[in-house]
This record gives sequence, structure tokens and C-alpha cells, in this order.
Amino acid sequence: MINTRTLLKSLVVALPFGLAAFLCIYGGLTITIPGTQMITDPREIFVTLGSAITGPVGAVLIGLLAGIYDPVPGLYPATIAMHMAGALWMAFSYKKLVFEKFSSWVFFPAWIGLIAVYYLGVILPVMVFGTNLFPDLFTRLFPDKSVGQALLDFYVSTQPEMVLTSLITVILMALLPKRLRKPLW
Repeated sequence: MINTRTLLKSLVVALPFGLAAFLCIYGGLTITIPGTQMITDPREIFVTLGSAITGPVGAVLIGLLAGIYDPVPGLYPATIAMHMAGALWMAFSYKKLVFEKFSSWVFFPAWIGLIAVYYLGVILPVMVFGTNLFPDLFTRLFPDKSVGQALLDFYVSTQPEMVLTSLITVILMALLPKRLRKPLW
């Protein structure tokens, strides 16, 4: 069980990460993905790093703040779901799979693997399958596409964001001393 001090520390550390993710999208730091109404942006840098360090409690706050605003009307539930699912993935997998299990020389490739699963296995499928529950929204976001086509197009179009997020976050993790990379929970 998590104690109150750890909980508060996680929330205090998570808040700036969540606010930075929110400001990326709210401030319009986005690029529209061709052929869709979907956008790409740098908020995943803050979601992945903040969630890994703050754990599940911080991940929920960060995921909520990262997804609470979207320039596409009606997309809030899907963006909140995808960011909360991704943030929780990073929180649990970072502590259990990476931080505790791997030595320093395997840490960074493992981190990049977590980012790949974050994108390809969690947030993109949650977004596509989540919007598919609302046919009008899905058609508006992915015109003339099936679910499979939309997911494949999404995978291809977000590759630059995934690579940049991996590079930036691995550099930031490398700059942090190991004691500051330790999860707070």
C-alpha cells in the first residue's frame, strides 16, 4: 500500500508533467496527420517520463491532463482513455520491467522498447478502437477507412513522433542520475 507522503510526492511531481502535456496541446503545438483529423504533438514526452517516475497515481493525473483537451470536438473521452491507458502502462512497466530488472547497459534499449509498446500497443489502438465505438466520430477522423486501415495509417504517420519521443526521453533519462530515475512509488 502506498503511504500518504509518497502519494502527495507523486502528485506534486506529476502535476508539472501533466500541465506541460496539457499546454502542448492547448497551446497549439501540433501538426495534423495527413488524411485524418488526428494530430501529432510532443505531449507524449511528458506523459511517458512523468508516468514512469511518479507511478500509477501520477500516471492517472498526467493522463487526465494530457487528454482533457483536444482541438477535435467530441474526442475528449478517447484522448483521455488513450493517455490514461498509456500513462498507466508506462508507470507499471517502467518499475516492473525496466528499472528493477535491467542493468544499466540494457536500461536504455529497454526504455525505447517501452516507448514502442506505449505507441504501437497501447495509445494508438485505444484511440482507433475507442473512436470506432462512435461511428460518426470515427468517420470524421478517418474518412473512408476501415478500422484496420485507420490503425495502419496511424502507425505509419506517427513513426516520426515515436522516434523523436524515444530519442528525447532517452537523452533526458541519460542526463538524470540513477537515483532520480527511480520511481517514486
